[in-house]
Amino acid sequence: MDAQWSYLTDLLIERLRGRMSLIQPAEERRQLVAGALEALYRERGQDHLPEFATETSRQEFLRAFLSYDLIEEFLADPSVEDVMINATEPIFVHKTGMGLVKTERRFASIGDVTRLVNKLIVFAGRAELDPINDVELADARGRVNIISSPFGPQITITRGKPNPLTILQLIEDGMLPYEAAAQLWLYVEGFRVRPANLLIAGGPGAGKTTLLNALLSFIPPRERLVTIEDTLELNTGCLENCSRLESCRRVKMDALVKNSLRMRPERIVVGEVRGVEAQDLMTAVNLGKYCMSTVHASSARETVLRLQHEPMHVPPILVSLLDALVVLRKLNVEGRVARVVAEVVEVAGLEQQVVLLSPIWTYEQERHRLVESSPSSVYRDRLALESGRSAVQIMEETRRRAEVLRRMHQVGRFTTIEAVTQCCQLYSDHPEQALAQLER
Repeated sequence: MDAQWSYLTDLLIERLRGRMSLIQPAEERRQLVAGALEALYRERGQDHLPEFATETSRQEFLRAFLSYDLIEEFLADPSVEDVMINATEPIFVHKTGMGLVKTERRFASIGDVTRLVNKLIVFAGRAELDPINDVELADARGRVNIISSPFGPQITITRGKPNPLTILQLIEDGMLPYEAAAQLWLYVEGFRVRPANLLIAGGPGAGKTTLLNALLSFIPPRERLVTIEDTLELNTGCLENCSRLESCRRVKMDALVKNSLRMRPERIVVGEVRGVEAQDLMTAVNLGKYCMSTVHASSARETVLRLQHEPMHVPPILVSLLDALVVLRKLNVEGRVARVVAEVVEVAGLEQQVVLLSPIWTYEQERHRLVESSPSSVYRDRLALESGRSAVQIMEETRRRAEVLRRMHQVGRFTTIEAVTQCCQLYSDHPEQALAQLER
């Protein structure tokens, strides 16, 4: 971008602060920028602004302004998971199956990096730049962390997935087998009478949000859902009655969790619990709401300990209200990064202030596979009591759902989150119709 275009870009950015929105269609954003450009020319005159030789050059400028400059190609690359910009140093990307990769791209000056930062802020609908910023990219392309530093802006972009991975794709990628996925389906759906209160744990980049997104396909239709996130990552477009909330510096996560109880939810999904909002989430469970969330922890027992201690400080009696914990782990298998379900554990109650855990599935490192430790019993018995089914019937239904998922994979039509959600929701209401659909 030459100096004249940079100057005009800076003027437009200032003109557009607080006027754009994440939910604006692309064409509406383009028209807004075009209108602001015309207004600048009317106010300042062409003598004070760079001229466009042709209409083509004007459209080229608009396209460049609405792009993300040097990193546009990385955001368009489906293999790129993260983009890391350390001021004017070389840009790094994290690629699927490859890990961290140093690229040949770098910003020429701090001014160019600052220009990108201002674009990110304005395109996200914000008016001001804070010392620490968490914003989203338009069109669900990702989330961005921007922090001011004496060495220049430090930017980390986690690339979004416009087509989130389905549970079938996670099975194909080796995260979990059909049978374990069927168990998770039963946890989430609970025959529409007793869903499980579920926490997904794991380290950074282990796939917690990816799995949580996939599990949303199992929520039956017409149920009222409230999602609460620090930055918008969950894909809820397939759910009919969903309110999406996002925390900010003025409205914290715990306040949103408390407020969600006034929104008549049947389910509450929190993107990630890190602090006192964990207490409010478990209080919601105590009030009869069904909740799902993610948490940073490397094992089921560590998850319980983290919940009980600062900064979450959830009393053991409330922790024991959880039904199941799913622990993910990122491994290096034969030179390839693999994300796997390492544990599926049910909460078996409380004894002398100690939360009891019952392992259901465990990952065997030697064979690189998840194996069943013991059949579900604690949650199964709770579900049997409230659904009127016997333990044997619930076990048979779990096996049946494993076959449904296997059949969905085999027919090859269920390649999108929309298709998988539609089939799973149909199964919740009319299982025979869903099975007939799989036979076509």
